Amino acid sequence: MHMTSIVSLGLLLAIAPRIHANAAGCPDHPVETLQIRGSTLCLFIEDPTPSRRQLLRTWVERSANIVADYYGRFPAPLAVLRLDGMDGDGVGGGRTMNESGLVIHVSVGRDATPQVLSNDWVLVHEMVHLALPEVGRRHNWLAEGLAVYVEGIARAQYGNRAIADVWAEDRHSMPMGLPREGEGGMDQTQTWARTYWGGALYCLQAEIAIREQTDNRVGLQAALQAILAETGGYGFERDIDEVLRIGDAATGTRVLEELYQQTKTAPLTPDLELLWSRLGVPRDPKTQPFDDHAPLAAIRIAITAKRKS
Repeated sequence: MHMTSIVSLGLLLAIAPRIHANAAGCPDHPVETLQIRGSTLCLFIEDPTPSRRQLLRTWVERSANIVADYYGRFPAPLAVLRLDGMDGDGVGGGRTMNESGLVIHVSVGRDATPQVLSNDWVLVHEMVHLALPEVGRRHNWLAEGLAVYVEGIARAQYGNRAIADVWAEDRHSMPMGLPREGEGGMDQTQTWARTYWGGALYCLQAEIAIREQTDNRVGLQAALQAILAETGGYGFERDIDEVLRIGDAATGTRVLEELYQQTKTAPLTPDLELLWSRLGVPRDPKTQPFDDHAPLAAIRIAITAKRKS
């Protein structure tokens, strides 16, 4: 989840780390300063006991490297992570904000274990937001849909999430992103389901179409890397049409632009059962084998294949 810059002055003063920067570029005095492929991550931890500090450092480093592997670099030169404690052993909600600097807030259970944090998706999701420029609230489905889609793919490519688990979630959850009766296009219907899973479905459709048109040489990942490189990511504002043109130029297609034109004001209902069949995704990917002879099986395999360095 990410938030745009409409915050009261009182809240801004409370959360925005904007006092004096230290030598590393971090505001104030973070508990940890991490270097991830030339980027600086400033960690502020509520309870920086030695054991918790190391636990959270490992989690942040792994999550940041997952995102950096997908995009070819970490998507922001400097970012602040505020890790707030909460009761329990899980990971709570996250927010990515551009308020006097890029800030990610995530709540973490005080009893969280290494296994819980290894299986976490929230921090990767929030870090993915850093790679897309601000395109406006009307297009929040693109920001959230990308974060949902890329989180699973990037973690699978990195070896942090089972490939079957990614496809199982997509098969189970993407139907929630289909338009309901009376709903409009992606820019018109801003329900939770259309924003998150409708946006993720847009990404999957674009991924497949790009790979079909390029003989599976490149996919959505190449488009997103180019968008980050040319726009600078979430610290900047860009028109959605410009963003999609940049992505299409990188793949030599017009997939992103054309799919957006088809879906922005009109409900589009793809045949998901046909799509899963063509990809070779079984009804229950966790217990049933994939069909590697399906028409789009090679595309399915390429999507989650580890990126060559």
